[in-house]
Order: sequence, then structure tokens, then C-alpha cells
Amino acid sequence: MKSQNIFFIALVLKFTIGCFFSIAQPISQVDETESKTRWLEKFLQTPLSISGNMYDVKHYVLDLTLNPNVNAISGTVFIGIQITNTTSFLTFDLRDNMVISEIRWNDQPVTFTRLNHVVTVNVGTTLSPPTLGTLEIRYSGTPVTQGFGAWAQTTHNGAGIIWTLSEPYGAYTWWPCKNNLTDKADSIDIIIRTTPGNKAASNGILHGVTYDANQVTYHWKHRHPIAVYLVAIAVTNYVELTRTVTLHTGETVLIVDYCYPESQNEWQSNGTNVNNAMVFFSQQFIPYPFRNEKYGHAQFGWGGGMEHQTMSFMYNLGEMLVVHELSHQWFGNYITCGSWSDIWLNESFARYCEGLYTETFYPAQFKSWRMTRISNITSAPDGSVYVYDTTSINTIFNSRLVYDKGAMVLHMLRKQIGDSVFFAAIKNYLTNPNLINNFARTPQLKAHFEQAADTNLVDFFNDWIYNQGYPSYNIVWQYAAPYVYLRVNQTQSHTSVSFFEMKIPIKISRPNSDTTVWLHNIHNNQLFLIQTQFVPTSVMFDPDYHLITRYNSVTQGQLVSIEELNSQSVKVHPNPTSHQKIILSSEKILREILLYSLSGKLIFQMQPNQHKVEITVPQGIYLLKIYEEFGKTTVIRIVSQ
Repeated sequence: MKSQNIFFIALVLKFTIGCFFSIAQPISQVDETESKTRWLEKFLQTPLSISGNMYDVKHYVLDLTLNPNVNAISGTVFIGIQITNTTSFLTFDLRDNMVISEIRWNDQPVTFTRLNHVVTVNVGTTLSPPTLGTLEIRYSGTPVTQGFGAWAQTTHNGAGIIWTLSEPYGAYTWWPCKNNLTDKADSIDIIIRTTPGNKAASNGILHGVTYDANQVTYHWKHRHPIAVYLVAIAVTNYVELTRTVTLHTGETVLIVDYCYPESQNEWQSNGTNVNNAMVFFSQQFIPYPFRNEKYGHAQFGWGGGMEHQTMSFMYNLGEMLVVHELSHQWFGNYITCGSWSDIWLNESFARYCEGLYTETFYPAQFKSWRMTRISNITSAPDGSVYVYDTTSINTIFNSRLVYDKGAMVLHMLRKQIGDSVFFAAIKNYLTNPNLINNFARTPQLKAHFEQAADTNLVDFFNDWIYNQGYPSYNIVWQYAAPYVYLRVNQTQSHTSVSFFEMKIPIKISRPNSDTTVWLHNIHNNQLFLIQTQFVPTSVMFDPDYHLITRYNSVTQGQLVSIEELNSQSVKVHPNPTSHQKIILSSEKILREILLYSLSGKLIFQMQPNQHKVEITVPQGIYLLKIYEEFGKTTVIRIVSQ
């Protein structure tokens, strides 16, 4: 089958783009006030261009000529656009070492200027919304390697290879584009002309291959919105491996792998690693978003993997590497972080998907997986999941913070709100019409968890995403039948958080019997009462490693508050009460009164600042904590019948 003539593609694009390419959905408005420090990112986003702010990209056509043995690229890129603001100038990004031989607007030559890496095109007339048109850029040169590669020309087993890895800022080094996180092209065509004996891997579905005496042409078509950093090409003497996987919906997904000839046996034996993960994630979240095209891998020379949309570039097909990059098709590709400050929306989810996969297929290893993450996270006392310095690639992709800490924060959130709510929130996030095929920011994810859990998560996200550090716990316990009394104190590894309020797991044991309770720890020196059916011999804090903590201690000792249970300082009448009202009185002034459930949940608080007060207590058993003048604290067990 012959490739379509590229000039014909441009004409079709120019005149019919509005008929068959949908306009991307707008992102729902962020309703959270920016934190005081988040303004920094406005100054730290300099590697991302603001070019193209007068138009929306509808379609890219990349028509490229490559020889994997030669470090060079030449070709033509067509950008199909729709004007969004009145202008006579259009801008795009291309690194300034690349040579532009001609630019045409709607097939007419136009003039242009260059400043650093931004190209400004004078179209010669005023364009008003919603005008459609096509920029045509003919260019050539030797792309500069930066970041994680962006562009690489090297060899494997003596054969030449060219591959790209544009994340985060590298797309403009090898092709003219709108290099930012504000605009996804609705679709893309990639035409790669190379020397015989080579194959070209890229995004989407293979539309056709044309063979000529001195050239082979691969034409890939991708008909889903795509961010520029997820566009990729790789060319070498690949072996092509294909198979299919059937989802729980009955739909079949085509899997296409391109590997080196010397790796064929290894890739064939490991190729099925994707099958279980594809079915699992499709059931756990939503069906694979690009199932009408394909998923696949292309082998390349970077020591890891990169989740290019519909075709991840991989060093090998190691199971967890496959799992990580596949999960990005949901978290990072289908919904993409709207700022590199929010990269955890991509990478923390992908790392936690490794954990979910481990939990399902290797459940005995999941505790060890969490232990390893926590050990790495707490190896230093500082650092936030949210990235404030987006000029540093190492900071954006910090494995301790963005990957491991972010993943464990997701796990902790799951334990705080419960499995059903947690996964419902994620499914709602992945089906939000304002976010799918678009960009998201942290407040938008938070809103989905808050809505599903019917709770306010501002403090949780401030503590664990925007601020730094982790808590350490000191717990003293004593048994006085039928209760275990616990006093909980917390210190923080970093001053940005004054207190981490959250549920904490406590395991109470005796030989051959134990119980685990989750207590809502809301302040320091908090006292809990836990009723047990046995005499405990030990108490453990977070023995299964569900929380990001370190340097914890649990000791058995005498708790002063137990003696205070019989204190005569505060008089309570009646207790038990049958009409849900009690009177508190003391010779000292009652400064503050707090009523807690036995699990530690605060029911209400008041500051009477008087000697006597009547309060209403709901039916049940509660713990009443009373702060009096001169620092006196009394804890009383209240029974309301």
C-alpha cells in the first residue's frame, strides 16, 4: 500500500480540519487558592515556551527523512491550527541550531524571525478566531542532546539507531512544535523515510509501509489527543513482534513490539508481561484508553523506559518496567500533568501502580514493597512531592520524592478514606470529560477524592504533597481492664508541617490473638481508649508499614490520665446519664472541653471559661478531656444512655 502524498495531506488538513478534528475540552477551573510558595513555579517554568498562545493545535504531520547511521534529520512539519486570539503573527518552538529553509502559511511563503528557540511567523494578514490554517516548516540539522536524551544517534550490535525521548522539554530540539503543557494536538501523522533494512516505530497505528529502491517509508497515524513530549520516533533494523490481549470487556488490543534482532528471544519470552497488567489496569480503572489503535514497545538505548503514547520505549521488558510504563497510558498520557510541578500526577501514580500490581499478583511481597519505599523516603528529613524547582530535571524526576513518596502518599490516602472510595475517586477522575485527553493539576485530583470521600483533604494535601518531611511517633500504653490506654505524641522531621493529622494503625496482641485498630490522631498528647476482649502482652505501631514514618517508639508505662479518671477536680453529674445532658463543675475555671469517641474522633469542643457548664452528649461511650486553669488536665469516661 502506498503512502499518501504529503502535499495532499496538507491540503486536506487545511480545508477540512474543522470537520473531523474535535476541539479539545477545556480544563475545569481550579477552585483552590494557590499556596504561598506555589507562585514560584511561574518563574521556574522558563524551559517551557509560551509560544503558540494565539492558536490551538489541531493536527501535526511530521514528514521526516532519517538514516540511523547518520546523526541528522530533515523534513517538513505541518501544523494544522485554529486561531484563538486575533493576530498577524504565529509562533512555535525549534532549537536555534536547526536550519529552517522555508515556512509557508496556507501554502504561501511567509517571512519569519528567530529569537533564541522561538520562531515568529509574519502571516501578512490579520487572523481572527476561529480561522483554520496550516503552517508548513521545512527544516534540517543535527539535533542537540539534552535532558534524558531528547535525541540520540548511536549503535547496537554494530547497527545504527536513532531514538527520541523528549520528556520534559526536549521536543523542540528535533521538531518544530508548540512545546508546552497547555495544548494537545487532537491527532498526529508521522511519516518516516529511511534506508532499506530498517523499521520505524512511532505513535498510533501503522497506516502503511512503502518500499522503494533506495528508501522505505513508514506512515503512523494517531487519532487521539497527544502532548508534544509524548511524540516519539525510533529507527533501526528492528524485528517486529505482534500479538493481542483480550480485555474483560471482550475487546481485543493489538500489541506491537519492535526489538533488536539480538534481543528477539528475550523479548519473545518476556513479551507476555504486558498481558496481565493490561487486563488488570483495565479492570481496576477503565479500559485501556487507546484500545482502538495499539499498545507496544520499541527497544532503545536509554537505561529504563519512557511512556510514549501507545508505544513505550524500553531498555528491556522487565516486568515492573513494563507495568510502570503501561500504567502511564492512563496516568500521564490519557490525563497529563498540566505543569511539571504536578509531575507526581504521572509518576507517583505509575509507581503506585507497581504496588497495586504487586499486591494483586505477588501479595506476599507487597509489605516489603512498602518497606522499601518508606526506607528511601525517610532517608532524608526534607523534600516535597510537589516540585517547586522545575528548572532541574533531577528535581522533577526525583525518585525519593516524586516517585516513592508520592506513591506512598496515595497508599496512605487509600488507608485514610477506604478502598472503595479511593478507587471510585480514581475512576471518576479518569472519566471526567474536562480532564480526559487533556491536562490536570493537583487541586483537580484532590477535588475528586474529596467528593468521593465527602471530606475536606486540604490539610492532608498541604502536609503530604505541598510541604515536607514525615512524622515520628512516641506512644505509651497501659492496660486497665477492659481498656488499653494509649497516649500518642508526634514530632516532625521538617518545620514546614506542625502536625500530621491522620489515622494511625495500632496492633494489640497476645499470644495467638491480635487486633488492629485505626485511630484518628488529631493533636499531640492525645489519649485513646481501646476496649479489648483479652489481656494484651504487646502493642505495635504500624507493623505493616502503611505510613511514611521513622524513628517511632512504643513503650508500656503508667499514664497520668488514668489516675485522672478518678480525679475530684471536675465534678460530673450525672454519669452515666440517661437524658444525654451532663453538668461539669470545678473550683477552677474550665478553659476548654473536648469530647472524643473511643476511636479518637473529635465530636465537639468548646471554651466556656467559667466554673460550671452544661453539655449535651450523644448516646454512646466517650472520652471527655477538660483543660482547666493553671495547666490542670482531666480525662473522664462518659456514658450516655
